[in-house]
Amino acid sequence: MSKKALFNTSGSSISSFSTVLGSTLVLTMLGVLFIFLLVANAITQHFRSQLTVQVMLKDNAPEEQVLDLKKKIEGEDYAGSVLYTSKAKAAEIMQQELDEEFVDFLGYNPLPASLDIHINPEFEQLDSLSGRLAALEKNEWVREVNYEKGLLQQVNENIAKWGIGLLMIGALFLIIAVVLIVNTIELAIFSQRFIIKSMQLVGATHWFIQKPFLKRGLWYGLISAIFAIALISAILFFFREELKDVVTILMTGSRYLVMVGAIVFTGLMVSWLATAYAVRRFVKLRQEELY
Repeated sequence: MSKKALFNTSGSSISSFSTVLGSTLVLTMLGVLFIFLLVANAITQHFRSQLTVQVMLKDNAPEEQVLDLKKKIEGEDYAGSVLYTSKAKAAEIMQQELDEEFVDFLGYNPLPASLDIHINPEFEQLDSLSGRLAALEKNEWVREVNYEKGLLQQVNENIAKWGIGLLMIGALFLIIAVVLIVNTIELAIFSQRFIIKSMQLVGATHWFIQKPFLKRGLWYGLISAIFAIALISAILFFFREELKDVVTILMTGSRYLVMVGAIVFTGLMVSWLATAYAVRRFVKLRQEELY
């Protein structure tokens, strides 16, 4: 009799259905958490990308020195892009906004040249940014450095709060997922505990006993992940108008593929670990504990 036939009992279809159903619901819940994490990350990056630092330059700053300073700033990890605006360009922009020849009226150009630094959204150490900008302000060709310190502080605080909150929610969801899937798989294996013990009595190794269960656990994990992805995708499709911003964020870049990969990986890993734990538990049971 083959191992496949040996492990197929009358209740296997029902236990298989309950295992896949329970795992699908848990993975769907985790999938919603993954979406929340991806959206939160996108919002955080958006706020970071809005941070702009304006470096006002001295009037006597040679353009060669300014370009060297620009190149140096571009090499910093906090700088996303750096835009150089000369005195003449600044006057031209202001003239277009005012629709008036203010330079001719004043007799001179009061606007300084500047470097506009757009903060890199991937830059994580925002709390160290103030100190690094203070060092930049000491450059001999820099007049002053302007940026919204209140906004920087608020972004730092919000990122810290989001990070702690998401970490706690993620840990809670993962614990719930592991417990539910372990219990579901244990119930599925419970009906085959006598078969496991019989195989031990005839000399079967632990790995020989675990192997078919682990293969089946991985298969259930993959099927559950596919169902969970299909369910989440259907929800996003039918509620695409109400969740338009969420859908847009997920479809930007490779976020949707990241969500799919996270669900599949979680489904396979949790099912593998849960199956290994459940089988090992029954393998270690004594004869009298089977009843």
